[in-house]
Amino acid sequence: MEKKYLAPINSKSMVQIVIDRITGAIIDGELKPGDQIPTEPELSSLFNVGRNTVREAIRILVAYGVLEIRRAEGTFICDGFSPSMINPAIYQIILQKESRYEELIGLRKIIENGMMQLLMDMDIPQETWNRIERKCDILVAILQEDPPDIPKAAEADIAFHEEIAKATNNSLALVVHDVVIQLTRESRQRTIEEVVAKGDKQYLIDTHRNLVEKLQGKDANALYKAITDSYFYWKDIYR
Repeated sequence: MEKKYLAPINSKSMVQIVIDRITGAIIDGELKPGDQIPTEPELSSLFNVGRNTVREAIRILVAYGVLEIRRAEGTFICDGFSPSMINPAIYQIILQKESRYEELIGLRKIIENGMMQLLMDMDIPQETWNRIERKCDILVAILQEDPPDIPKAAEADIAFHEEIAKATNNSLALVVHDVVIQLTRESRQRTIEEVVAKGDKQYLIDTHRNLVEKLQGKDANALYKAITDSYFYWKDIYR
């Protein structure tokens, strides 16, 4: 049966249309992870565009982690999501001169609020809550040491938030969340270091326990406040 995404391209907007055709076919399910796409000459003929246009579109999609080239086999749709799909967002934020602080704060709020709201609306099995609570307990135990191991506490904090992300069972959300982790990893550790130095490590313990409690409730406003409260020190450190 003829594939819709292989219909000839009559527009002159070339590379972007080829990219849109292939990514649109993936979203629509016409192309699935692991599927092989036609060769460059075949795509050039079917799309009615130059071979260089097809080659550039494929190069971009490979760089974004959408396609992979297997030598002597061909070009295939990647099996699953890759952080490289979102990595251009990292460079966009890093290169911003004036707005990167506000944009990163906003990005983290959007992602974490969205994931936690999703969990609040889902029927989460008790074993999932148990895993989240165990990650929280590990972080609390590290913070209660005298003195706490700061790098270990930072990794435990990340593991806690990653467990929440995993609970959504949304692979794309996990990829985006991984971008947030990459952008905030160093500032998270500095936040814990400063809070401990100020003798306020109880704040970290209380805010994480409060997140777990509110996450299991039904009050979205209380959850939002708990998330916002957990950013109190981190926002200033990142700035």
